[in-house]
Amino acid sequence: MKKTLKVNTGNKSYSVAVGKGLLSCFGAELKEVAPASTLLLVSDDKVWSLFKTACLTSLKKEGYSPHVHIIPAGEESKNIQHALDLYDAAVEAGMDRNTPVVALGGGVVGDLAGFVAATYLRGVPLIQVPTTLLSQVDSSVGGKVGINHPRGKNLIGAFYQPCFVLIDLETLSSLDCRQYRAGLGEVVKYGIMSDPTFFGWLEKNMDSILRREDFSLIERVVTRCIEIKAEIVNKDEKEVELRRILNLGHTFGHALEAVTGYSYYLHGEAVLAGINMAASLSNHLGLISKEVRIRMIKLLEQVGIPSPPPEVTVEDIFYTLRYDKKRQGSSQVYVLPSGVGEVTVYKQPPEDLVKKVIEEYVVGK
Repeated sequence: MKKTLKVNTGNKSYSVAVGKGLLSCFGAELKEVAPASTLLLVSDDKVWSLFKTACLTSLKKEGYSPHVHIIPAGEESKNIQHALDLYDAAVEAGMDRNTPVVALGGGVVGDLAGFVAATYLRGVPLIQVPTTLLSQVDSSVGGKVGINHPRGKNLIGAFYQPCFVLIDLETLSSLDCRQYRAGLGEVVKYGIMSDPTFFGWLEKNMDSILRREDFSLIERVVTRCIEIKAEIVNKDEKEVELRRILNLGHTFGHALEAVTGYSYYLHGEAVLAGINMAASLSNHLGLISKEVRIRMIKLLEQVGIPSPPPEVTVEDIFYTLRYDKKRQGSSQVYVLPSGVGEVTVYKQPPEDLVKKVIEEYVVGK
């Protein structure tokens, strides 16, 4: 059974289809939003090996002629060179402004393909087909696309909404335990950030969610996260004010990814560690009590906060924070929990406290 959710920004409205087995009817779903027969399909080598047959069969059945471009799996592929390769593929495919780019994969594929769609011919249609939990609950919806710079994550990018998002929940069965838990990092973020009822529900059901035995629980996880994000994006598409709260845990998390060369952490793992540090900083600043911090970290630890690599130092991480794209001038900006279901945007906390929470994570308490 398919559920259809709506995202309505000031400039664009699009549907998010959620259900089981939707990849087998992808071509039919696509006909309603992208009738052009040619398309550029972008995926990574791991995802493509799993879903190639279902995807191509569905598309060709509806008369599509997909030009396929495969990138290596992993955050390291989200760079300018792979973007240039995709521009070459777009030229070779003879794309015009009506030719869609289809992103089949996780957040790396979606961000990279989305960035190319936003910039090729000044914008071509973008279709997101997320296959990981993280991309289904977060990165495929809302229109943030981009690539990494060696000094910082997502420093090069754009706001560019897709025309359609198709979420086949059956693709989650292909995820290993690490990838699945990483996606839950973003899920916990939504509960801490804006929905205390959802957070409480996660506390009660996390054991079952981790076992992946009850499909109805996973469906609720995905749909609730999309509903929360859609509500925020509808009010603030380009992160002027409200949308900034979606960055809970990401200032620390992006620094962890950058300082390790995007090769140690999965994004969701870095977010888990980042929320942990944000909750600690919030407690040190007096924004939340010790009891609230413990409650948050208990759920984060249940999902699995990753340990840092031994070679990373407190100074490495602190130095990398200065390249965070959310900074305002020379001031660092952090989204910090102020309660369960509440956050605040905090500008320039004391450096000694920032270093203290980094040390708590790197060295241990």
